[in-house]
Amino acid sequence: MPKTVDRQERIAEAIEAAWALVVSGGLGAVTLRAVAARLGYANGALKPYFHSKSDLLKAAYVRAFAATTERAAKRIAAAGAGGLAALRLLCLEIMPLDKERRTESRVVMAFWEEAANVPELARVFRDHTRQWSSLMAGYLDQARRSGEIAGRGDTDVTVNQLIWALMGLQSMTWLVPDLTSRRRQLAALDAFLASL
Repeated sequence: MPKTVDRQERIAEAIEAAWALVVSGGLGAVTLRAVAARLGYANGALKPYFHSKSDLLKAAYVRAFAATTERAAKRIAAAGAGGLAALRLLCLEIMPLDKERRTESRVVMAFWEEAANVPELARVFRDHTRQWSSLMAGYLDQARRSGEIAGRGDTDVTVNQLIWALMGLQSMTWLVPDLTSRRRQLAALDAFLASL
């Protein structure tokens, strides 16, 4: 009798293996064959789940995005936060402050490299960036309404500054780790929020 395969479990295993390969060897280390070998599966065992390397990288990236967003939502809800406090909590989950978030940032970097040449993947990244931008804009508007932020300001400009800085941190933490310690990251974020 053939063994029953749990589809979601197999996908999750493949994503975990892809994450490990990205961290240890970068985008070039990730192939369906390499992921299958890492898991002890026959070559081609992942074809029913991922048709290409791009499909696998998309799943790995979507998982990283979802994990970040879910952590932030839980922390914000648990703190009953809004305005600048909620914005700070969201940023903290995006920032590569610990091993888990650094790993996610490395997966994101590999995804960017692939997405630069695959329009479907670029669209996924744009959609997710818009989701975070929308959340940030909402928290900034709350902060303005409650008087946390003085003046009218330009929400779009502030969101752009934050998104661009956070995306830069994703790569900076791997390329110049001495300049992106946890202490430096937190100091930069808090100085930015205080400037508002």
